[in-house]
Amino acid sequence: MKKLANIIVFFGLILILTACGSSTENEASEDSSTNSSKEPVMPEVEVQFQEEPLPLKEETVIQAVVTKGEEKVTDAESVEFEIWHSEAGQEQSHMVKAEHTSGGVYEAGYTFEKPGTYVVIAHTQTSTMHVMPQVEVEVAGKEADKKEDSHGHGGEGESAQGHSHGNSAFMVHFMNDHEFKTAEESTLTTHINHKEEPFENAMVKFEISSDQLDKHKYVPAEEKNPGEYTAAYTFPSEGEYTVTIHYEKPDQEIHGHQEETVQVTK
Repeated sequence: MKKLANIIVFFGLILILTACGSSTENEASEDSSTNSSKEPVMPEVEVQFQEEPLPLKEETVIQAVVTKGEEKVTDAESVEFEIWHSEAGQEQSHMVKAEHTSGGVYEAGYTFEKPGTYVVIAHTQTSTMHVMPQVEVEVAGKEADKKEDSHGHGGEGESAQGHSHGNSAFMVHFMNDHEFKTAEESTLTTHINHKEEPFENAMVKFEISSDQLDKHKYVPAEEKNPGEYTAAYTFPSEGEYTVTIHYEKPDQEIHGHQEETVQVTK
């Protein structure tokens, strides 16, 4: 009898431990499901200037304040300001690299050489997202604008179209800040925004042309992150290539493209 009682106690303990283990696994599974259902927090970037209107032909400080929820982002992979005069268009833009100072604030110095309206985009790359808020800022006050308007420039009917044909609400940024080498697979990356929001679920392809090629090459791109499209391509020889980014949503009758120049070395 005593032996039988011990056996019953033993199996009872096994049942209790099994039930506890199952309960723990269920709780862990529920926690995991809850965490996975949470959407990633988008970083926010606020472009700031120390004074407005900005001074002419004097170095001025441009700031990008990067936050994620209530946290200050101090480890962004890169922050660059793309700047161009609204009359010249994005084809005449300049890229200025910003450095982190403190508390999620990234700064760069820039000298505006011409009065009028400038477009500034803060290209900000974090570990998971690329955001590029766009602002307009005046240089040397309103008098310069009035003078330009009287000569038929800078009126309300004009806007900064950049390279993108057909719609100024689209901003296309091609990552052209690294070396492209022959006979090595290169990653082509572009970020596309529509009205300052990532342009998601689009059909994107890179058209590659050059004197070194017999015909144009078309490389379909894949969306890696919201609004970020990449493709792999191996340039056959050194020289200058034109990379045209085509983006479209046929069901919404959206089609645009932007041309970039790429230098390929050995």
